[in-house]
Amino acid sequence: MADDDLRHRLLDAAAGLLDDSGIEAVTIRETARRCGVSHGAPRRHFPSRTSLLGHLAKRVAVELGGELDATDETPLRLARAYVGFAARRPHAFDLLLRHDLLEASGADLRSTTLPLIGRWRDAWRARRPADTDADALARLTAVHGIASLVSHHAHEVIGLDPDALIDLVLRVDEDSHRS
Repeated sequence: MADDDLRHRLLDAAAGLLDDSGIEAVTIRETARRCGVSHGAPRRHFPSRTSLLGHLAKRVAVELGGELDATDETPLRLARAYVGFAARRPHAFDLLLRHDLLEASGADLRSTTLPLIGRWRDAWRARRPADTDADALARLTAVHGIASLVSHHAHEVIGLDPDALIDLVLRVDEDSHRS
């Protein structure tokens, strides 16, 4: 088996564990078991659980970026894609936020996530040029809060509609609201 092939299979297995059971389920031993290799085999690619999680988070960020690519880059559609990702892949969404686990991973996650933030800022400023970068990032923070509520189903408990919240925090008027 080619070395790169094993690395991809390990990341696929780790992604399956993450989506099925959450961050705590992703271990080197269980990832190896799912790939049918010894528990020591992954160590060449991922010397620690932190390394495995960091590279998995980078992959998740790339996948999120791909979903954002499918939009027309308007803030409304970017926001809905972001919240939609959090709804469909709550554990993956949570992993992106676990800097306590990822900081020492060696995966250089920021090289993937910071451009996503810049992309939002640029899309916001293109639509609202009088706003500052801080205005754009404040809106992203609000959208992120909605995504976090949705990923944990908390919006259901308090009876909030995510799309209505997005419209509210983005100050969407009726004409720009239509798809």
